[in-house]
Amino acid sequence: MHVLRKPRVEQLHRKMLNREIDRRDFMAVAAAAGLAPVAASLVSPARAAEGDMIHYFTWSAYEVAELHQSFVDKHGSSPDWSIFASAEDGLQKIRAGFVADLAHPCVDGVPRWHDAGVIKPLDVSRIDAWDDMFPALHTMNGAVIDGDVYMAITDFGLSSVIYRTDIVEGEESWGMMFDERYSGRICGRNDSASLSIALKMLGYDPMNPTPEQIAESAELARQQRGLVRFYWDSQTDMEQAMASGECVVAYAWNEALVNLLNQGIPVAFAAPKEGAFGWACGLVHLSAAENDEGMAYDFINAWLTPETGKFLIESYGYGHGNAKSFDLVDRETLVALGYDDPVRLMEGTSFWVPLNPEIDELMLETWEDIIAGL
Repeated sequence: MHVLRKPRVEQLHRKMLNREIDRRDFMAVAAAAGLAPVAASLVSPARAAEGDMIHYFTWSAYEVAELHQSFVDKHGSSPDWSIFASAEDGLQKIRAGFVADLAHPCVDGVPRWHDAGVIKPLDVSRIDAWDDMFPALHTMNGAVIDGDVYMAITDFGLSSVIYRTDIVEGEESWGMMFDERYSGRICGRNDSASLSIALKMLGYDPMNPTPEQIAESAELARQQRGLVRFYWDSQTDMEQAMASGECVVAYAWNEALVNLLNQGIPVAFAAPKEGAFGWACGLVHLSAAENDEGMAYDFINAWLTPETGKFLIESYGYGHGNAKSFDLVDRETLVALGYDDPVRLMEGTSFWVPLNPEIDELMLETWEDIIAGL
């Protein structure tokens, strides 16, 4: 029995540097070095010259064969692939003429892809595991538009509090991020999501706040600012601070738990009494797709097999759209990741869904003011 195993180095070090950075951080580092255009245009060499293979536009480290093994078994190789720095980066490249068959954005961005006319509805009758997926993922806001399904949600995860179990005591709550006992040892995230935490602490709906509620949450976030060691842009920086003890409480994604436990650091991923935040991502079929549609659905089906889910859960710490995946993972691992009851988790989680554009802009502007000390 194991709790969390590392991905195989030979599969992931190309983009993940032996798990020292996550898929988001890889592209952030590339962008900072001026290499984003190169990184984003990387194409798998195995089938790049062949015109009949589908093209997959995705996150770094989502191109590995273990996440679509049945596709490889059927077609002889992985699809051609390219990497985007962010889902918004991917959308802009597609709007500029980049051609692919499938892409992997997150559900909160799907309406923008739909409004841009770059995706088309899915035929769920061709998705083999559709009935094995969590029902909540079938109807999640953003995945379904005007009655049509535009995304098959393949993966999801949590944003919560990670903490050093050898130092931090007390109830698991978002209040840990505001606890004065840990002043100067708290790592926040440099993102308007920090305002969403404050909204949740105040009892408001973080996915549908009013301007007045945002103003109130901003005051709470300003109070927290004096307790924070630093706000992280790269989760790797936060993980290093947690490992050294510089920080003992932090905002984190599931993957941080995987990485820190693999280093032997005593940490836990909280199940806050107020509920965690969640993200959900998946596959969309691009309107300009040029290759075999049947092959595209083979790839969707490969992503949604229980075996893919087992690998995703154990190696990345992320949840999987197929409920049967969780039956293949030992309970100790599921408990460590907070997935021992996925249905209850979804019911108690505030998933990032599309916000009203004006509210989204206000959240961003307010957060920028807080970071600037205003």
